[in-house]
Amino acid sequence: MNLKKKELKDLFNASIDNSQHLFDAGQELALKYQKKKFPSLGLAELALEELGKSYTCLAYYSKADKISDWKPFWKEWKAHDLKAHRGFFYEFFCLLRVEVDDDLYKILPSPIGKFSKEKELSFYVDIDKSNRQIHIPANEIEDKECIFRLMSLIGLLSSAMYVKDWMNSQKPESFKDAISDYAYLTITTQIYQQDVERVLEGMKTNDTDYNAGLEAVWTLFNPDKYDKQTTGANSG
Repeated sequence: MNLKKKELKDLFNASIDNSQHLFDAGQELALKYQKKKFPSLGLAELALEELGKSYTCLAYYSKADKISDWKPFWKEWKAHDLKAHRGFFYEFFCLLRVEVDDDLYKILPSPIGKFSKEKELSFYVDIDKSNRQIHIPANEIEDKECIFRLMSLIGLLSSAMYVKDWMNSQKPESFKDAISDYAYLTITTQIYQQDVERVLEGMKTNDTDYNAGLEAVWTLFNPDKYDKQTTGANSG
């Protein structure tokens, strides 16, 4: 199945909206439910996967009319761990992150293992065939695990909302293509956050609107502005 640009944008919007709904439900459960909160961990993981799906749609948006083979897209669309990891790619747009100073979350991506495994263990009773140990979510998922995972989504969702506003604005199509091209570069080349300014500069063309899109990314990401905000917060 080949997708059109409008369909990719609709999927992008719907995935972000669904991520927000799942986050809100997980937060409500984690903060207000009076019993064990373990299902909220799974909801947080589902919210992260939806963010990853939206990022994939964003990356492919500008390429929609040129792609002849959509198999890679649909493979990525169905890969649960890839989707979860890709949700973190919104950090290439904004460095906002809620840090948790706790030994439990010094092991990444998850103290349990793969994101998909964490999601399963937060919902299902299971048995380990190697040692015959029965896994019961209510007994093994700590409430603080649920809260910490939800907190890790706050910065990612904030970044995604900024990008969503750009993609649904009245900005020229070349502005939006620049945003998409940048996202595509982040998933297809090995770049690090310290490379962002260089990458954005290297992408610039003679198209003023296209370059404005790249400047918008840099304004949101700008590490100097981020460092100043962080320093001010720490000195208060």
